[in-house]
Amino acid sequence: MKSLVGYCLDLRYRRPTKKVIARRAMQIGNIEGMKVEENAAEAMAESCGNDIRQVLNSLQMWSCNKNKTSSNGGSSGTNITYRDLKERQSEINKDEVLRVSMFDACKSIVEGARRLSGSDAKAANASFYKRTDAYFVDYMLMGLMVHQNYLKVCGGQHNAVKVKGDDDGEIEALNEMSKATDAMSDFGMAEDNLRGGDQNWALLPLCSVLAVKVGHHAGGPTGGMLPGYAEFAGWLGKNSSRNKKIRLLQELRRHMNYKVSADAPELRMNYLPIMRKQFEELLFCKDGAMVTEAIELMDEYGLDRDDVFENFDEFLFNAKDLKVKKFGDLDSKTKSAFTRAYNSMAHSSQALVAEQGAEKTGRKKTSGGGDAGMGGGELDVVDDDKVEESDEDDEEDDIEALQKKFLKKGRKSSGGGKAKANGKKKGGKKKK
Repeated sequence: MKSLVGYCLDLRYRRPTKKVIARRAMQIGNIEGMKVEENAAEAMAESCGNDIRQVLNSLQMWSCNKNKTSSNGGSSGTNITYRDLKERQSEINKDEVLRVSMFDACKSIVEGARRLSGSDAKAANASFYKRTDAYFVDYMLMGLMVHQNYLKVCGGQHNAVKVKGDDDGEIEALNEMSKATDAMSDFGMAEDNLRGGDQNWALLPLCSVLAVKVGHHAGGPTGGMLPGYAEFAGWLGKNSSRNKKIRLLQELRRHMNYKVSADAPELRMNYLPIMRKQFEELLFCKDGAMVTEAIELMDEYGLDRDDVFENFDEFLFNAKDLKVKKFGDLDSKTKSAFTRAYNSMAHSSQALVAEQGAEKTGRKKTSGGGDAGMGGGELDVVDDDKVEESDEDDEEDDIEALQKKFLKKGRKSSGGGKAKANGKKKGGKKKK
C-alpha cells in the first residue's frame, strides 16, 4: 500500500454514533405514528452495534405488535419506552458475535478468561462459550491467527513476573507457556485430520476448544493482555515464499539434470553455493566482468540468463552479517554487455530450447546451404520476437488464403448468375 498512498485519496468512514441514529429513529417513529423515547432509541442503537439497517428492522418488528399494551400501563404497544425495550431486548438485538472482526475475536481468544475473579460458574461458562463462538468468526484462519499472537500474551505474563523478582512465578509462567504450546500442537494435529485426506469436519468443535485452551494457558488464571492489535497470520506469506522457492529450485534441477544427478535438497545445499561463488568471481571481477567464461559455465550446466541473474538471488540467507553480492545489483552496462554476448552466441542446451517451445526453429545453416543439424551443429538461442513475428506472418498468410478462397467462390457464383441472366434475356420473352 505504501507505493499507492501518493496516488490515492484516503477517505476514512466511521460508524455513526448512537445519538445520531437515535435522533433519526425518533423521526422515523413519529412519521409512522410511534412515540420513541430518546434513551430507548439510544439503547436500541447500542444493542444493534450502531447498525442502521438492524435499527430499522427492530422498529418494524416493534410496530407489528399493535394489539399489545405496554407494561407501564395504558400506552399503545407501538410506543417504545426504555423499560419496554429492556424487557424485549433479547428479541430485537443483533448477535454480538456478528459484530466482532477477526482480529477482535483472536484477541479475545488469546487473552483468555478476563474479569472473572470472584464470579460464579455461570459467568465462567458464559465466557467460555463466548470465546468458542469467537473461533467461528472465521474458522478458516483463526487457528493461524492464534498461532501468530499467543506467544505475545505469554511473554507479557513472563515479563510481569520477572520484574517482581518472583522465581517461582517465573517458572510457573514458563510452564504455562509450555502448556499453551502443547495445546497449539494438538490443535495442529486435529486441524490436519480435519482438512487432510479424511476431511473429518466433526473435529471442528474440538479445534475451537483447543484454540480456547491455548488462550487459557497463555493468559493465565486471571487473563492476559495482548499488546497492541492482533497481527495477521504471517504463515501465509512464508508459505507463499516457500512454494516459490521450491518451484524455482525444480526449474534449476530440470535445467541441470543432464549434467548433475542430485535431488532438490542436495542441489540446494551442495551445488548452488559453489556455483554461485564461481559466478561471483567471474561477474564481479575487479578487471571487469568475464562474460565469455560465465556464458561457457552456464552452457556447461544448461543454465539460462534468468537462472543466474534472478533465480540464484532467491537462495540466499537473510542474515545481515553476510555481505553477499546479488547478481541483480550489477550495473546496467555489465548487464547489457552480457546480454549482447549471450544473444550473439549459440547454446547447446536442449532443455532450454525445449522449454522455450521451438526445437525445430533454431537450426544453424552452414555456408554451403546444408542443414547444420545434420552435421551435428549447435542450436541457436530462440528469439521470442522472431517467433512472435513468424506466428503473425502465418496468421496473415492464413487470412489471405481464406480471402482468396471466398473471392474465388464469389466470382464463380457471380459469373454463374450473369450467365443465367444472359440466358434468360436471350431465350426468354419480354413481358410488358
